[in-house]
Amino acid sequence: MQIAGVAKHLNKTNLKLLKQLGVEDFVYYSMQGMPSTLDELSATKDLIENCGLRLAVIEGGPPIDQIVLGKEGRDRQIHQYIQSIQHMGQLGIRVLCYNFMPQVTSAAMVVRTSMAFEERGGALTSQYRKIDLREEDIAHNEQPTTDEQMWDNIEYFLKRVVPVAEQEEVLLAMHPDDPPLSPLCSLARVMRSVEHFDRLLSIVDSPVNGLTLCQGCFAEMGADLPNTIRHFKERIHFVHFRDIQGTPTDFYETFPDNGSNDMLDVISTYRDIDYRGFIRVDHVPLLATESGSYDGYGMYGHTFAIGYLKGLMEAVFGKPAS
Repeated sequence: MQIAGVAKHLNKTNLKLLKQLGVEDFVYYSMQGMPSTLDELSATKDLIENCGLRLAVIEGGPPIDQIVLGKEGRDRQIHQYIQSIQHMGQLGIRVLCYNFMPQVTSAAMVVRTSMAFEERGGALTSQYRKIDLREEDIAHNEQPTTDEQMWDNIEYFLKRVVPVAEQEEVLLAMHPDDPPLSPLCSLARVMRSVEHFDRLLSIVDSPVNGLTLCQGCFAEMGADLPNTIRHFKERIHFVHFRDIQGTPTDFYETFPDNGSNDMLDVISTYRDIDYRGFIRVDHVPLLATESGSYDGYGMYGHTFAIGYLKGLMEAVFGKPAS
């Protein structure tokens, strides 16, 4: 298992910081898309490599909003998606983390009712309370959707992109819905349970069709993390390291050492299943030394979480060879 770093703001300072923390691999993350041409992606890869890191994972991926809702533009987006997978294959970037949450507005994806919940010492993080959700605050013009419509859209997508991903040796890693509740804002969200991920994997039974084991999202579902990790084994293509406290309808995000799960047990389970992919810390609290509002991607918070994860991994796997 290898730690991969992420920086919402892709610049040399953040890349060098990750290198100084002992991270060797990098996750390109943007929910607005990814470099769309081979030359643009290659230039991004060069920037990252010039700072001593390897570009290992693309997270977010190409635009997918028309695909998710089965709209007229989905075939054009699938064509672009296929091209992006081909570009990744050419450049040796082997993991694509994506999601199937409706993207009608930025807020209609990862939904929270507070972005200023005070965790340990007043560090800011996020909270979701169903009782506080005012759907008029996430207004959109889309027609309500059903679970089966969403499953049809997923099948239409996977049957066209999985053969290309197989050819290019790119692993597709579906991220869970966050929160794992449906419907939300009248739109169905189907990646919300272990059983639904089983259905996803059966639609196209291919080794490249897998998931992102987002620990926070599966904890939000109420799933037992070690059992879930063992359940999916070979189909875990990427891991998000985070934790929460609470229930599916009332939870808040925590420091990774202050959540509801035993993280030493969790990391030990990855060892037990011989997971050899990438893991990155996610949704870190905003610390007192940082300015601005909480977005989950402060570099000071990442510094703490990466250090904690490195300590857990050394306890489980032993000190890596220098």
